[in-house]
Amino acid sequence: MEKKQHYEGKRVAPLTRKQRFWADWGYLLVTALVVLVLFRVVLQLAWVPSGSMETTIPTRSLLISVRLPYMVGDPQPERGDVVTFWNEEMDKLLVKRVIGLPGDKLSFEDGYVYVNGEKLEETYLPKQGNTVSTNRAEITVPEGCLFFLGDNRPGSDDSRYWDQPCVPLETVRARVLLVISVHKDNCWRGVRAIA
Repeated sequence: MEKKQHYEGKRVAPLTRKQRFWADWGYLLVTALVVLVLFRVVLQLAWVPSGSMETTIPTRSLLISVRLPYMVGDPQPERGDVVTFWNEEMDKLLVKRVIGLPGDKLSFEDGYVYVNGEKLEETYLPKQGNTVSTNRAEITVPEGCLFFLGDNRPGSDDSRYWDQPCVPLETVRARVLLVISVHKDNCWRGVRAIA
């Protein structure tokens, strides 16, 4: 039996099946669409299974990153940014810190990174002077490429060891905004913003 609606004493036509469905379930469909667009266009969720970015990003953490600028534009991250990027050599999404920008000359000496001859101040590292040396004496980052290092220098497989150490800019997917760490064995737990 169809429900009849009344409006200020006037009889209104009953709702069609489609209208009733939309009235009952429309908000769920709109919510699902918004979430889908949010996480396919604006934001990126990523899981970090390794400790290569300890203590900034603990093992088994969830990342929330902003991807919109990299989907609609061609921005260049700044030195020190923590980003996700697709690594062709390892065939997976990685999270690392941008150390070398296009045109930079990088060298490693006494556990420190030097950029264009100046020692890089890395206050985000758990221990200063903890950069494991590489078999490369000096690296010049080509135009359109970046050089990445993990914050856990002794435990990070990064640009120092890859066959192709400089990664094309277009492989950058997102800049990390938040880290969610809840595992009981992590070096810290909670939610932190990445500057």
